Amino acid sequence: MEKDLGSLVDLIPQTIKNLFNPHKTYLVGGAVRDFLLQKDFFDFDFIVPKEDFNLLSTKLSNLKYIVLNREIFPLYRVFFDRFTFDFTYYIDLETDIQKRDFTINAIYLNLGNLEIISHPKSFYDLKDGILRVCSINSIRDDPVRFMRAFRFLSQFHLEIEENTKNILKDSKDLYFNVKKERARFELLKFLKGDIDDIKNALIQVFADFDFSFLCRVHFSELLPDLRRNLNKDSTYLDILKAYFLGQEYPQFRFGLTEKELEYIEYIDEKIIPNFESLFEAFYRKKDKVEFLLLNIVANFEEEILPKYIEILRLWKKTKVRFSEVERFASENNLSIDRAYKEVLRGELFKIYEDICHS
Repeated sequence: MEKDLGSLVDLIPQTIKNLFNPHKTYLVGGAVRDFLLQKDFFDFDFIVPKEDFNLLSTKLSNLKYIVLNREIFPLYRVFFDRFTFDFTYYIDLETDIQKRDFTINAIYLNLGNLEIISHPKSFYDLKDGILRVCSINSIRDDPVRFMRAFRFLSQFHLEIEENTKNILKDSKDLYFNVKKERARFELLKFLKGDIDDIKNALIQVFADFDFSFLCRVHFSELLPDLRRNLNKDSTYLDILKAYFLGQEYPQFRFGLTEKELEYIEYIDEKIIPNFESLFEAFYRKKDKVEFLLLNIVANFEEEILPKYIEILRLWKKTKVRFSEVERFASENNLSIDRAYKEVLRGELFKIYEDICHS
């Protein structure tokens, strides 16, 4: 496995290589891990000596970049072609290794002489599919790693090392100290995983986690409306997963935006599988029926889900003629808004009856 790492250097564009002294620079983290696992990757993480790091900004004037964590542990993120290149600094490698999150991310490749340095367990854990913290303080040093651990367990189908499992359990409340933007970024990456992989990750740490909702998520995966984006980062399916996972552990909702949490809160609205309850809910949310769709798939009896999803699908497509609304308003001395609601009620009731009695 180690001998393959040399060719990884060839993937780094010359424009990026010009930014550092290769003999003092190390490639570490996800790019090394994913290269060894023969998986696609688009991010490179470099560490350079502090004195070189302090001069880096003078070399970036012609490149697109941002500075992150400026006040705590600054990081330059450079965007070039379709890749991102992150630069941080190190004082000494032994200290840097201990500050890494997990052993599978603690493999260092010197870009000058191709020397490989790693945590003693790195290659063993990568080969055997083990998730292990680099030190007992790995999660405490950066609690966002709590969520990242579950993502790695799910994404790479890893088994968790016993001490790491106990550290995750003991550190779960520290996660609420993470900045919400960072928490949301890591959470959404986790939620986009396959629900069965998510289950296998969580039960390794929380053995009593209730996954009785699994069939509902599988059913929802077949619904195009729930696979659509709520915003540029999250889908309605992501929100449904967060709802179920967060019922036992609120960590799996932490960081979501107010709008995303609004959808989660609506899932707990009481809607009964009869026409009047469904119609009133639909009328209130007719411009955003995904609210109602999430509620139905989360709460209605599983055997009636297909029927009510079909009702909702046809209701969304139903239009009423304005001339009919005007006539109804005139005949019944109603406002246009009230007349519209009653005309729509009549049309939707026909659909409801047809499907329920077919």
